[in-house]
Amino acid sequence: MRAFLDAVEEEIIPSGSYLLVESLDRVSREAILDAQATFLQIVNAGITLVTLKGTPKEYSRATVNANPVDLLVSLLEMIRANEESETKSQRIKADWSRKRTRAAAGEAITSQIPAWLQRVGKGFEVIEERAAIVRRIYDLTLQGLGQHAIMAMFNKEGLKPFGRAKWWHRSYVRLVLHNPAVVGTFVPHRMVAGRREPLEPIPNYYPAVITPETFEAVRALDKPVAGPTKMFASMFSGLVKCEECGGPMVRTRKGQAPKPFYHVFVCHNAKLGLGCECRTVRQQTLEDMLRSQMFKFIEDAPTHDEDLTEELNRVEEHISITQEQAAMLVDAIAQRPLPQLVDRLALLDAELVEMRARKVELEAAFRDTARPVVMKRLTDLDDLLDKGEGDIRPRAQVLLRQVLDHIVIHFDREASRRKPRGHLEFVWKSGGRSYLDWGPMFYPVKPTTRSSRRSVDDEEPQQA
Repeated sequence: MRAFLDAVEEEIIPSGSYLLVESLDRVSREAILDAQATFLQIVNAGITLVTLKGTPKEYSRATVNANPVDLLVSLLEMIRANEESETKSQRIKADWSRKRTRAAAGEAITSQIPAWLQRVGKGFEVIEERAAIVRRIYDLTLQGLGQHAIMAMFNKEGLKPFGRAKWWHRSYVRLVLHNPAVVGTFVPHRMVAGRREPLEPIPNYYPAVITPETFEAVRALDKPVAGPTKMFASMFSGLVKCEECGGPMVRTRKGQAPKPFYHVFVCHNAKLGLGCECRTVRQQTLEDMLRSQMFKFIEDAPTHDEDLTEELNRVEEHISITQEQAAMLVDAIAQRPLPQLVDRLALLDAELVEMRARKVELEAAFRDTARPVVMKRLTDLDDLLDKGEGDIRPRAQVLLRQVLDHIVIHFDREASRRKPRGHLEFVWKSGGRSYLDWGPMFYPVKPTTRSSRRSVDDEEPQQA
């Protein structure tokens, strides 16, 4: 809702638009004064709020001024929503208190359990085959292998991962190494302001598969290495894809102390050892390239997607025809109110609500890909890169993701390794493509061990 209100304030969503919700409790479950303020902010901005549950009802400046009772009805609905939310919260707290008592007595209280265990009656049973893999992860770690090396080893051996994943990932190896469930401890969580917060741990809840001494020995190894401890965001994270296999390219840190560390993008499938031979490109190379060619990047930005324009035209035409049919039915009902005519009118009204909702969606997508909107975001990006105050990468990433679907890194294979060259292919959300040349340094992907201290703090792939 906050994003919607911001878009209204910035006039990205213009006055006269429709906001369709199931009921008013979808707008806000806050305390009544805050909820009413949100409701009035929407209506006063010229937005028509439509509730779809039961009989559809519209709330706008015109309808509320014409019928002030609507404001009272909305107020009562929001009071009910807030009271239901508070009651639900109290019930959840009471239920969790009862669950803790049962857990202390050795009874299973959650359906989510570690992958190396299974539910048996009211308790748990160890899946020995998987528990052996967990122990092996800890043993390999104590032998000096890093998480990436363990992941690559398991994938090369064809070892089946836990769950539905096709391959082992570094993040899951890390999860196993940091999960207190291996020593039998359960850490419950609760949601606070949209975030999971840990509660008091419950020891001896699960069967232990690792000794406390082994767990603590591995934790002692997990100390910060020399060099920077913070991995700054990249403006390209979640956007770049591999030319070879189409997989996501993720960012990883390279280098060995005392020399400075640097960040590179590498194909995620290459990191997993799945056969992709894509090479790595330095993050700084891509960022410098974009800064130096920003004018061409903006100049080549495409306009609307033609398919989007055609669909919007079809929907508008459908709405116009349906409105004419509804008007004719109203005239016919006025002369002879037959039940079948009334039913047909109700169907047309429902169809109009659906078509208007689709029109709102298409208009929002149309505005997001309209050249003025794209140009505004690219101009903001240009100003941001030009000023360069502080760490601008997170904001730059947001602006790029608003206009781009993804970026493909192409490598010219006829170029020598000493003087590589290639181009970036930008796939825009508006449907077009543009290109920029680059000339970075590439480095082969190498497996890592804990002793080498390389490729730490890897990023997992993000959805573009």
